[in-house]
Amino acid sequence: MQGMRKFALIAAAFAIIFPGTARAGQELRMSQVSASDGAIGQSMDRFAALVRDRTAGRFVVNTFHNGQLGAERDNVEGVQLGNLDIAVVNQSVLGNFVPEISAVDLPYVIESPAHADRIFLGEIGKNFLAMLDNVGIKGLGIWESGFRNLTNSRRDVNSVEDVRGLRIRVMENQIHQDLWRAFGADAVPMAWGDAYTAMQQGAIDGQENPTTVIDKNNVVEVNKKLAVTQHCYATVFIIVSPATWASIPPADQKIIQDCLDEAGLFERDLSRKMDAEAVDTLKSKGMAVTYPDKAGFVEKSRPVREKYGQRFAETLEKMESLK
Repeated sequence: MQGMRKFALIAAAFAIIFPGTARAGQELRMSQVSASDGAIGQSMDRFAALVRDRTAGRFVVNTFHNGQLGAERDNVEGVQLGNLDIAVVNQSVLGNFVPEISAVDLPYVIESPAHADRIFLGEIGKNFLAMLDNVGIKGLGIWESGFRNLTNSRRDVNSVEDVRGLRIRVMENQIHQDLWRAFGADAVPMAWGDAYTAMQQGAIDGQENPTTVIDKNNVVEVNKKLAVTQHCYATVFIIVSPATWASIPPADQKIIQDCLDEAGLFERDLSRKMDAEAVDTLKSKGMAVTYPDKAGFVEKSRPVREKYGQRFAETLEKMESLK
C-alpha cells in the first residue's frame, strides 16, 4: 500500500512538471456542497458524461455532492493545494479570496435573470475568472444558483419588520452578515452542511437560499415559512486546481472547457425551470409562502450598498450599465 501511494505521488509530480502527459483514463474529482438532484448537481453529472464521451474515456470526472468532500471553503483550499481537482463554489465564499467578486453579493443590484446573464457570461464574468489566477485557482466558468429567499420556523414574513429578531444562518461572508443585521436579524455565519441540524435543533430559526436549493435540501422539514424576498442573486464558480489543469494536454483542455460551457447553458435553463416549479412543490409539502413588499427590504439594505459601493464602484457601474 505504501508503495502504491509513493507511486501515485511520483506520478502526480511528473504530471505537474511535464504538462501534457496526462495518463489515459485520468480521474478528476469534482465537488459541491448541495444536493445531487438540483440544477447544479444534474449539470455536474451532465458535464462528466460529456467529458467522458468527447475524450473517449481519457478523462473521467467523478462527481461528489452534499459536501462529501468538505465545506466550500475546504474545497477552495483543496483546489489551491492540489488536493481536489474541481470544485463548484458559491460566489460569496470566493469573495473571501478575491474581494472584487463580493460586488455581486450586494442586495438588489441584479434585477433579473437576463441581467445576470449579461454580467456573468460577458466581460465582467471573464474578469472575475481571470482574477482567480492571482490566488492559485483556475476559473473555468460561472453557473447559476438563483435569487435567494428566506425561510424560517417562527412566523410569516410579510414585511421587513417581520425579520427582526430571527436567528438566520448566513454564509461566512461579511456582506451577507451585514445585510441580515440591517434587516434586524441575528446573523449566524455557518457552513451549509451544518445548517439543517442547527435548524432541526432550534439553534437557528432559518436560512436563505435559492428556492430550488431550499426544496432539494429538504429545508421544508425544519422550516415551514418561505418569504420570496429575492434579496440577492447567487452564482457558483467552477474552479480547477492549476496543477490538475497543467497536467491536461491543451487539446483536451479545450474539450473540457467546451463541455463545461455547454453544461453551463443547460444548467441555467434547468435552474430557471426548477426555480419556477419549486414554490409549488414546497407548498405541496406544507410550506406557507408569502410575498412581502420588497420596497422595505430595498430601503433597509441601502446602508449595506452604500458601505461597500465605493469599494466596488467600477464593477457596480458596469453592472448598472447592463440593465
